[in-house]
Amino acid sequence: MEAAAVASCGSGLRYLPPLDPTPRRQNHRAAVAGLGTKRRRPRAAVACRRPHRVHAAAARGSGGGAGDSSSGSGGVRSKKRLAVFVSSGGSNLRSIHEATAACGKASSGDVVALVTDKPGCGGAEYARRNGIPVVLFPRSKSAPEGVPTAQLLNALRDLRVDFVLLAGYLKLVPGELVQAYPRSILNIHPSLLPAFGGKGYYGLKVHKAVIASGARYSGATVHFVDEQFDTGRTLAQRVVPVLADDTPEQLAARVLHEEHHVYVEAVAALCEDRIVWREDGVPLIRTQTNPDAYA
Repeated sequence: MEAAAVASCGSGLRYLPPLDPTPRRQNHRAAVAGLGTKRRRPRAAVACRRPHRVHAAAARGSGGGAGDSSSGSGGVRSKKRLAVFVSSGGSNLRSIHEATAACGKASSGDVVALVTDKPGCGGAEYARRNGIPVVLFPRSKSAPEGVPTAQLLNALRDLRVDFVLLAGYLKLVPGELVQAYPRSILNIHPSLLPAFGGKGYYGLKVHKAVIASGARYSGATVHFVDEQFDTGRTLAQRVVPVLADDTPEQLAARVLHEEHHVYVEAVAALCEDRIVWREDGVPLIRTQTNPDAYA
């Protein structure tokens, strides 16, 4: 969807224009998993008894801003519409967007909006080059063109967004957004939460703290978002070793590599309604090949 196509939406929101009207060609040979029919074999699937299942649409409830994209004509399930929030380079945004592009019509998700507090960041530039509408949020002294929360929610509703993905977004999302999208907002964090999470733990600060602590392992965590920093329910994790001579930059690169895989896989599960909730509130991901096995 090009920015011009939604500039006249009911919210009255003015989207930042794309830098280049010709979308950049995607690398369709990239080995990206999920969000389509060709996927990697799930890692470390653990068989267990199926817990009490909650369908994703029911979990969101009726108060969310998501449009009803559960089915199209003839009962065919349509793609879930994704809004990605970034504050920096946007490499996880690129991984998710390239996964959807590589799968084409077989994709189960589609990035329809980019929300950022930094209009000049790499993620925003990538979105403009690829015709993804960019919304500046929140309004601040450094970003006077940013929109207030109510206008952001209206824009997400106008775009019929089903799920919100935080990918290096450094602001605390407002409670109104969390309430509008219950169990429908994911975040990626560069540590094994709950360790090294919370306010102030982002970027190289996380990896410096991990190395200084003497921890032997670190990794990436995908979790649902609540109204605090990094305290929502964990959905998926990937582990990497912390080497004796690691620098923060080296550890960051190793963790980021895993982020790109685990986030794409988690988003695919979210879009395909493969997330189930145990009665104690813990989310699990069903594997694609066995409904009684969990990743």
